[in-house]
Amino acid sequence: MMLGIGIFWLLYRQFDWKEILSILSQDMNYFLIIVSMLVGVISHIARALRWQLQLRTLDIRPSLGTLCNAIFGTYAFNLVLPRFGELWRCTYMANHEKASFSRVFGSMLSDRVVDGITAITIVGIVFLSQMGIAATFLGQNPNMQQNIQSILTSPWLYIALAALAGALYYIFKHKSNNKFVKRIRETLRKMAEGFNTVLSMKSGKFLFLLYTIIIWGCYFLQLYICIFAFDWMSHVTLMQALVLFVLGSIGMTVPVQGGIGPWHAAVIFGMMFYGFTQEQAGAFALVAHGSQMIVTILLGIYTTIAILCERQKKR
Repeated sequence: MMLGIGIFWLLYRQFDWKEILSILSQDMNYFLIIVSMLVGVISHIARALRWQLQLRTLDIRPSLGTLCNAIFGTYAFNLVLPRFGELWRCTYMANHEKASFSRVFGSMLSDRVVDGITAITIVGIVFLSQMGIAATFLGQNPNMQQNIQSILTSPWLYIALAALAGALYYIFKHKSNNKFVKRIRETLRKMAEGFNTVLSMKSGKFLFLLYTIIIWGCYFLQLYICIFAFDWMSHVTLMQALVLFVLGSIGMTVPVQGGIGPWHAAVIFGMMFYGFTQEQAGAFALVAHGSQMIVTILLGIYTTIAILCERQKKR
């Protein structure tokens, strides 16, 4: 939490807040911001529907309402503790459906792996199409280029990976009768069963792919619609918007609540690279990110009330 706040404060302390507030009060189409927020809700519902396909493969059949509560709650909990939301949704689903936590957790892992592959694919496509910009960036930041090269060429990295792999092999091969090892094996088996839900689907693979496209399409549209909310951003091309989207996605990988700070820094850097002033970039980042944070908080409140009402009915 403190890391994100620190980055946010260091980033915005040098900005002219009078100009930012002027932009927010006079140069913004609030209707389009609301549309962007609704698109964010659609992405969550699509994620719930996609997870439903995976859970059905495990013969776990929650209602859509339960699935939406789990997904809405995931993002709300992530605002409290980074990555804690995924653990919470698996616990909630396993308890609600009287299912194995490890199997549910495995299905969540496969859900995230698919997202990771999708994100890497998008980053790769954008990177290849913008290699000139990337080369310019690395040329302007020789220290970063040297750091990346030193990490990738360091023998200690590969020695450490080999040592870790050897230690794990020895433990699971020669200590297989150990109770702790047996428990880990059983947990991993159940996780693998849940992890394999995508590959083992007898039907629904097309829907799974469709929901994945909808999820990531909505993620991009959230940002793209916000761009049109500002007249002075009307000249931004689709590829430039994709670059901003990729930079923001990279910023979201930093383990801070909701990407607060790193997301803003990444998007502001991209906008200033394209010629926008720091105040324009700062105002846009505040709105694009802040509007989705409002959605997350509202959905979190809704989920809390829905779960409390559900428990009250069971008493």
